[in-house]
Amino acid sequence: MRYERIKEFREKYIPYNKIVEKMDLKPDDVIIDMGAGDGFYSKLFADKLKNGKVYAIERNPDVLPHLQRNLMEMKNFEVVNENMCHVDIKGFNKIFFSTVFHDIECREDIIDFMIRNSKKPLNVYLIEFNKKSAMGPPLDIRICHDELNKIFTESGFQPGLHMDFEYNYFDSYYLEK
Repeated sequence: MRYERIKEFREKYIPYNKIVEKMDLKPDDVIIDMGAGDGFYSKLFADKLKNGKVYAIERNPDVLPHLQRNLMEMKNFEVVNENMCHVDIKGFNKIFFSTVFHDIECREDIIDFMIRNSKKPLNVYLIEFNKKSAMGPPLDIRICHDELNKIFTESGFQPGLHMDFEYNYFDSYYLEK
């Protein structure tokens, strides 16, 4: 299964515990995990929230049983089977994209959605593939750090933390108002 390969890659090459630590999760955060896949990150987030909530957005109906199985013991999450371009959630203060932002065709709509529907300050976290990486999606759809930075800063976000890994990078952005 595709998620077994993703899990193997993530465990070998992405310091996910460090990323979650840098997200500085608070007990009452409301987080959207865009393109939640198997729910790995959603579960990590939900484990840290006492009064908050995780929305695991996943449009692939074939993945839903796997996602729900991984999160079934969690009381503070909701699986949303929806295309992320059509999500209508309000009041979140953090949003996370793990290797999916490059695939989004409606990026401007997603950014507008984040600005209109979030509590401020809003923190956005993204893991993407380096352009020069030997692994990942086709080169022509990858987004390098500078391109991602331009997309977010032109929309009013401030750059936060940037970390480079062997095949990926992690960026964060925030919006005060």
